[in-house]
Amino acid sequence: SLLERASGIAASAAAAVGEGVNMAKDRVSTTVEGNKMLSDGGPPMEAKILTKAACQSAVQIDAIALGQLEAACKQYTEAAQLLEKQSSDSSVSTANTAEETAEFAALAAKYRERATAMEVVITTLKQSVAPTTPAMSLAESDARQILILKGKAVDVGTQVKQVADQAIADVKTKVAGEGSTA
Repeated sequence: SLLERASGIAASAAAAVGEGVNMAKDRVSTTVEGNKMLSDGGPPMEAKILTKAACQSAVQIDAIALGQLEAACKQYTEAAQLLEKQSSDSSVSTANTAEETAEFAALAAKYRERATAMEVVITTLKQSVAPTTPAMSLAESDARQILILKGKAVDVGTQVKQVADQAIADVKTKVAGEGSTA
């Protein structure tokens, strides 16, 4: 009957809510444990958590960097192909000035050289065994998050963004400097 189905749905919903409440309680207790770990352990515990966090960040950034290096290598290879076509294929090179054709040809060689250098680095990195990180309990992970919130540690996303922002700023400075000397 409709009443029995509604009762069944209500019972299932109550069970799901109860399970969610229990999961939340477990999570809060772990967070409390992480905070207690930092309070009771003092500077030595904080140093241990920061050490483990630094290891995690290094391994994560390593993986990110390898992926970005592979993407950059692919982009250099594709750009080199386009530069070669633009400098030598008469169906498109007629749009170029003589200076552009020479520039495109020279850049194609430099892009290929850069892609080849990147391929060597990628191969070397892939042949070596990536390090692992020290084990980190849920309470230690929460302690790490607490340290991040207190500004004593930086999360990986922020680190990667800071490095990327600095690299972009460096390239802009270099390009601006080359433009002023031309």
